[in-house]
Amino acid sequence: MRVPVRSSLMEIEDYEPGKLVKGAIKLSSNENPLGPSPKVVKEIVKSIEEGELNLNLYPWERNEEELRDEISRYVGASARIGKENIVIGAGVDGVLDTLVKIFIETGDEALIPIPTFSLYESLVRIAGGIPGYIKRKKGEDFSIPLDELIPACNEKTKMIFISSPNNPTGNCIPEAEMRAIIESVPKVMVVIDEAYVEFADSSLVNLVKEYENVLVLRTFSKAFGLAGLRVGYAVIPEWLASAYKKVSIPFSVNSIAIKAAIVALRDKAHLRKCVKLVKHEREFLLENLQRRFLRVYPSQANFVLVDVSPRKSYEVYEELMKNGLIVRDCASFRGAGDSFIRITVGTSEQNELVVEALKQISS
Repeated sequence: MRVPVRSSLMEIEDYEPGKLVKGAIKLSSNENPLGPSPKVVKEIVKSIEEGELNLNLYPWERNEEELRDEISRYVGASARIGKENIVIGAGVDGVLDTLVKIFIETGDEALIPIPTFSLYESLVRIAGGIPGYIKRKKGEDFSIPLDELIPACNEKTKMIFISSPNNPTGNCIPEAEMRAIIESVPKVMVVIDEAYVEFADSSLVNLVKEYENVLVLRTFSKAFGLAGLRVGYAVIPEWLASAYKKVSIPFSVNSIAIKAAIVALRDKAHLRKCVKLVKHEREFLLENLQRRFLRVYPSQANFVLVDVSPRKSYEVYEELMKNGLIVRDCASFRGAGDSFIRITVGTSEQNELVVEALKQISS
């Protein structure tokens, strides 16, 4: 006889990552087409060979502190962010998991503008909470209707999740609108997910020093090319650091990942190269795809959202896969509908191939 699992798990959909098919070009998971800085690989190998990275020992606290120092220098130049405002975890996913455990109890509610990253909903349900959905202005600019979001908050609302740039739509929330939300819900923790911020024109991280009910998530998986090592962090109000330390799993970020993140932050030239490539190639995709499809949405991230109607997204997805190109069918995103695909910005050669393939499909 099987031991029963928690009833809330029955309401959670399996997470669907971008598929990986041997020999195909993967443009489905918003990964960095250039990979990590060569200095990262070189430094890790050197540190292991010289015995600086002892893999038989748990990560050294001083190394984690060094990473937090580097992050504070990276984000804090204009926003006055100190290392006391930085916490790290196993990717943004790990940081989110800890934060939800801090704020959500059984019966609590969280608001999520959709379509967006599905993990917000899953983590809230796992914690026994109830996700509430606010539909973005689909068919326009996918902006958040503040006249619906703010009144939807009540005494049970503990968190609001806002991805900016948003996945899969690519748009950012204006600072004035973000301030309006934060100031309207002083007893609600507002989570701003900036996983793609390096590709955007601006950041909202400065708000953390102004308000006590806002935090900002960041990752090393996208612009820094370290998705395989799972390193993420949050910029939080100082009062929250103690609770985070109590709830987070000890040694959640491994020694190699910590070292890689430190070196990646110091190699600013490689970061600039990656961001420059994405911004240039993003414009190539937008310009060429707009000639073929009715709606190709402007993006501040490293991907482009395309409405392929009157075709269905799964049809276009499968035809592209036959051509050795894997994109993301966005039908799995709650509230997205069945006509959107998301294309990760790749190299020049990869982007030319996907444009040519879509040209054949749409003709």
